[in-house]
Order: sequence, then C-alpha cells, then structure tokens
Amino acid sequence: MDIKNQEILDYMGTVSSPVPGESLTNDRTGAPYPWERPPTHTTLNSALHSLFDFMTDEETYIDIVTALGDGMPVTNMAELFLKDGFQKGAWNPDLMLQLMEPTMYMVMSMAEKAGVKYRLDMSDDPNIEDADPEQELEALTSLNKIARNKVEPTSNPASNLPQEIQQEIETFQAPTSLLSPTAEPEPTEETNSLLARG
Repeated sequence: MDIKNQEILDYMGTVSSPVPGESLTNDRTGAPYPWERPPTHTTLNSALHSLFDFMTDEETYIDIVTALGDGMPVTNMAELFLKDGFQKGAWNPDLMLQLMEPTMYMVMSMAEKAGVKYRLDMSDDPNIEDADPEQELEALTSLNKIARNKVEPTSNPASNLPQEIQQEIETFQAPTSLLSPTAEPEPTEETNSLLARG
C-alpha cells in the first residue's frame, strides 16, 4: 500500500464525522431524530394555529419585524420557520409545503401592522412607489369575485351533476341491512306447512 493512501486511511479513522450511508444503518428504536418520529401536527389548521401562536409571541414578533425592516425577504423568513418546525418534528414535508403560502401571509400582515415595508424575495424592492389606490381597489375587487366563485359552495352542490343522476339520487332508496329487524310476514289462509296438515 502506498504511504499516501495509508496517511489518508489513518486520518479518516480519526475523523468523527459520519460515514456516508451510516444513517441508513442506525437503530431507529433507540433515539430517532425528531423528524423520524410521527409529526406533532397532521392537519393544516392545527399547524397554522401553532405557527401563529409562535409568531405572535412578543419576542418573536419583535425579531420578525426587525428582520423584515432590515431587508430580510418574506419568503426566506417563512422558509426559516417551516424548516425549523420540520426539524423539530412539528410537521412532515408535505404539510410544510402546504404551510408556505399561509405563513407568508402571516409574516406580511405582521409587517403591515408594524408599518414596516417588506419585500417578498431578494429581487423585490420595497422602496418602489405604490400603485394608484383606485386601481389597486378595482384589481382586488375583481380578484375577490373570482376567488368567491371558486371557493364558495353553490346552494346545491348536486347542481353540478347531470340531470339524470340528480333524479336517480332523489329517487334512490337506501338498502336495508340484513341484520336490521324486518316485519314478520302476514299469515296466509292456505298453509303449506307439513305440521299444519296434521
């Protein structure tokens, strides 16, 4: 073996960093990482409430507003909170992706409450003059109408179904269970039983 290779092997033996692939052989029953356990929050609603409580804590709120005022983008801050929550086992990666947009809206609303100009990403400039308020109002009103049409349910959800299926649903009789009590059949005049023949 070459001396240079032996020096590398000796050095690798003293390094305390994990060997590539070592995590695949770890014992999961001993002490799993927080993200390897079932998440604390499994629904969007519960995760949002947890995030809101964390972000409205007095110290956290001041840190958020200060960082936004110093130029930190909203997307970076939302990513920071969500990645931290994932690493602590609060949610899984799928829920983390669903939380991205609502978290950004919460961060933006906090900045607006504090009167701090913010930017969405690194390319956004918070010092650009705002558009005409009347034009913004018209645009927001039209977006609101579009959103309501898509989100609000119609008075009758079945109205989206074809007419034939709607009629079948109205005339449909739910089948009874085999275990449900049934009415006893009425005796007929003519009995075909062997015991009745005597």
